[in-house]
Amino acid sequence: MTEEFFIHGYEVSFNIHDGGHGVHVHVSQGRSRDMAKFILAKDGNVVLSHDKGKLSPKMVRAIQVALMHRYPLIVNSWDKTFGEHHFDK
Repeated sequence: MTEEFFIHGYEVSFNIHDGGHGVHVHVSQGRSRDMAKFILAKDGNVVLSHDKGKLSPKMVRAIQVALMHRYPLIVNSWDKTFGEHHFDK
């Protein structure tokens, strides 16, 4: 995993093998890996793909908002890691 940053105590990162997919991030906490996955859409929106960690709706929304604020930084980091990006949504 490539660590990106932390939001509300959750690590937000993407997997080095994710380059063939659209831009997305995984949310983890401690030993709980891939608790949730958020997909970044072309229009700047962030969509919850899965929530294996059973995050509260309030936390899901807080993470979505924080990811939207960091959208350009995430896409830039994705490009630095994978060379280019595309969106699945």
